[in-house]
Amino acid sequence: MQPACAKDTTMDRHTETPDISRRTFLTATSAVLVGATLGGLAPHGTAAQRHPPRGGILQLGTRVDAAGLDSHRHNQLHTSHPTAAMYTGLTDIDQQSNIVPGIAESWEPNQDLTAWVFRLRKGVLFHNGREVDAEAVKLNILRIKDPAIGMEWHRSAVENIDTVEVLDQYTVRFNVRVPDVALPANVMHYPTNLQAPEAFATASEHPIGTGPFKFVSWTRWNETRLVRFENYWETDAEGHNLPYLDEIIGKPKREDSVRLTALRTGQVHLIDAIAYADVERFKKSSEDKYHLWPTHFGGIAIVFNFRRGPFQDKRLRTAAAHAIDRQAIHNSVFYGQGDMLDQPYPRGNPWHLEESRSLEYDPDKAKALLKEARAVGTAIKIISFAPVAFNAESGQMVQEMWNSVGFKVTLDSLDTIPYLNARKQGDFDGAIGGNTYRFDPDGFFERNFHSKSEYAQVLSGWQNARYDQLVEEAKRTLDPARRKELYTAAWTIVNDELPHFHLHEVTMTSAAVKALRGYQPGVTGAFTYRGGGIRTAYMALT
Repeated sequence: MQPACAKDTTMDRHTETPDISRRTFLTATSAVLVGATLGGLAPHGTAAQRHPPRGGILQLGTRVDAAGLDSHRHNQLHTSHPTAAMYTGLTDIDQQSNIVPGIAESWEPNQDLTAWVFRLRKGVLFHNGREVDAEAVKLNILRIKDPAIGMEWHRSAVENIDTVEVLDQYTVRFNVRVPDVALPANVMHYPTNLQAPEAFATASEHPIGTGPFKFVSWTRWNETRLVRFENYWETDAEGHNLPYLDEIIGKPKREDSVRLTALRTGQVHLIDAIAYADVERFKKSSEDKYHLWPTHFGGIAIVFNFRRGPFQDKRLRTAAAHAIDRQAIHNSVFYGQGDMLDQPYPRGNPWHLEESRSLEYDPDKAKALLKEARAVGTAIKIISFAPVAFNAESGQMVQEMWNSVGFKVTLDSLDTIPYLNARKQGDFDGAIGGNTYRFDPDGFFERNFHSKSEYAQVLSGWQNARYDQLVEEAKRTLDPARRKELYTAAWTIVNDELPHFHLHEVTMTSAAVKALRGYQPGVTGAFTYRGGGIRTAYMALT
């Protein structure tokens, strides 16, 4: 790894990744308030037929694996965990990451955004044959909200839902605690997905979802086997049943080189990510032999612990931020790919905050602050997420940078369960963390930082009344321009108080053999989405 010595602090250098256009955004923003059924779906009561020539078995190589099968207890990452293909939600996304109808065919709020009515699509089945009805939706929401069951990340998506009313078999109403323009995005399948209620007790061994593929077997870090759900409700434009594939076999491979070799040697047909160091070389040598898709995935940041330890002192947080050289991270970890972002949304995205200003790299100021605070030699513990190379490597870079200005830093690179436990227990001073793309900005600004967000409390534990007021106003505001003003003001507080210091955009480049047809990931990396991804993928006959 190159030393963190570069002093170029320019924030406008970036590699282009697919963006969500302003036109798409404005259309989606108005449409999400009143959802409506889109085309390409089987009318209720008609029997769609399978597309005869399309099928096959997809071997999928991924950089990570789920920590468990119960989708309410464990994240099912729809960019990388094969198990995510077992689940859908009330709403879905399209290829451009717009919120579109899913199991709910339509929805609408009341005038003051304190209640939302969702109308379910008739005839949608769980994998055990039970129909998805309003009572099943209610039971799922209540289970996710249960602190003894729902993961903090999942609970934070639905914690504003106060009560759930079953109005009739196919109609459900969510009454929310505070007015909420973002609710349709929060009941999307990532992370709010539905399981068969009668199978809740066995979800950790044999989950029953509603997605295009159903469970066969799973051995962590070894193999996932899923087969086509023959009664999945979605169809293609010609009325043929989706999905096309007969089976998905997931083969997680932690090491980037092993995963890429598996693609080259035919052990897998699709991989979710190529190492940053390999992308350009692979393009030059093999672009004519493989499909390649660059996507925006999210971001990476350092989270400061406000619950305990030395970073309760703002001077030390400020010193630590000034010691961060984003240019060095850009070069050494991301090999010039993506953007040196100081915020969650990339340039070109309508939610990118043009007026955002964060602390610049200034190691001399960092050293002076530590000396002023009489904190030279302060012991700091960083945790990073070992299964993801860029997270672990960013941790190493930050460790070097902080040591160089006078901190005494140890780094623990942890697997999934130990990392989540350490974060929850507050057993860290700084945590290298990240965010996947948020389909509504409330999913980031409220969920990651609001004082009453359970997820925020297992991150930094920071609380700020003015910040809370700003994101609460944004949550009840329909005008996107006004919402953006409010988030800009809120983010200014974050950049001053420093519960979180953004490091870089995270992009992913996935690749597949040419024999994989009908597949394209979403612009934010999802491999499963309405009318595309693995739902329309198939293996060409050879």
